[in-house]
Amino acid sequence: MRVVNLIQRKRDGGDLAREEINFFLQEYVAGNIPDYQASAFLMAVFFSGLTEQELLDWTESLLSMAPALDLSDLPGPKMGKHSTGGVGDKTSLIVGPLVSCTGITVPIIAGQGLAHTGGTLDKVQSIPGFNTHLKAQEFKEVLRKAGLGIIGQTDDLTPADKKLSSLRDTSGSVESIPLIAISILANELAGGIEGLVVDVKTGSGALVKKMTDSRRLAQTLVSLGKRLGKKVISVITDMDQPLGNAVGNALEVMEAVEAMRGAGPADLVETSLELAARMVSAAQPDRTLESVKEQMFQLLNDGSALQKFRQLIEAQGGNPQIMESFELLPNASAEFVISSPRAGYVSRISADDIGQAVMLLGAGREKMNAHIDAAVGIVLEHKVGDRIQAGERLCTIYYNEEAHLEEASQMVEDAFHISSTQPEARPLIHEIIQ
Repeated sequence: MRVVNLIQRKRDGGDLAREEINFFLQEYVAGNIPDYQASAFLMAVFFSGLTEQELLDWTESLLSMAPALDLSDLPGPKMGKHSTGGVGDKTSLIVGPLVSCTGITVPIIAGQGLAHTGGTLDKVQSIPGFNTHLKAQEFKEVLRKAGLGIIGQTDDLTPADKKLSSLRDTSGSVESIPLIAISILANELAGGIEGLVVDVKTGSGALVKKMTDSRRLAQTLVSLGKRLGKKVISVITDMDQPLGNAVGNALEVMEAVEAMRGAGPADLVETSLELAARMVSAAQPDRTLESVKEQMFQLLNDGSALQKFRQLIEAQGGNPQIMESFELLPNASAEFVISSPRAGYVSRISADDIGQAVMLLGAGREKMNAHIDAAVGIVLEHKVGDRIQAGERLCTIYYNEEAHLEEASQMVEDAFHISSTQPEARPLIHEIIQ
């Protein structure tokens, strides 16, 4: 069997058999297929797609390469949460602690940032000492202690997708709907979950920008989950502007902590509460969604979620004092203010441009193993719909090196659109598919 033949067939719209998919994945992990051929294969999938059978075969093949984490001896239901990625999306840092407060075990196998979107893994790695490189049994002990845990893809749980995800990020195939669906389910099911809520982002800052495509991804996740015997709920949420105010790894950790103190931005809080409520309702189907939402609101505002986040940090070797002293987190050495050129209303903020600007500052990866700067980022002072005066601050850029500051600041200026009339508000929650 030759990989070039598989590339050509998929490039031309043909179907692959289960054994051919197995061959590609096993040989790539073994190092027998070079990155340039694997990249060509992924790009062929990007343009030609995968059939339902290929989706199932690929996911099951990934899962067969390593045993799933056995959480059967841990108490309570086991629920997963995943996001398809967005600008300023730090909901996992809030949702995980919230749901865990109810006695549900929440294992999160997180990813690094893809393209212009930030990754949960990069955010928690900005916490001094926080160890995301745990073996399966070490991760299980964290779950036993704290009720939740956050790790990256590992060689003993997700060996193939770990390599493929990095390759997708640097080869232009990140936005492939079939590959997104496969990666999400293979990773989350490897964590031993019984059910999964996926936050499917849509809008300018999402990997999948069009609502029609986001709905297709959401439906693919639900139907593929059913074929794999798992309950999957897709929540399509808005990503046409950054979520919350902070964009950048350490800055987003700070904002998540503030949200768990009851002082978070309204859009971040609303989205987090919705996702948490859907997870708890799926695990406890005898309860009404309204009662669960009330409980989530209380847990967010009475300090329970904050205490659970502290337990998580301690269980994974991090310094919990960052919650009282943000200066213990990486902090940028300089700042640059972007002001409004005229009075009016903020009618649009291109989340894509904001995400790209933060990447230019050093928060993202251009190469597979590139170093990222956890301190840099942008904090918005205004969101879409706000009335603003000429010269008023729109946002602040936090940076360490000036090399790309001019280009990044121009990108940020272009991201803000000021108009004379107030725009109509977009809903935060577009659709629930289950």
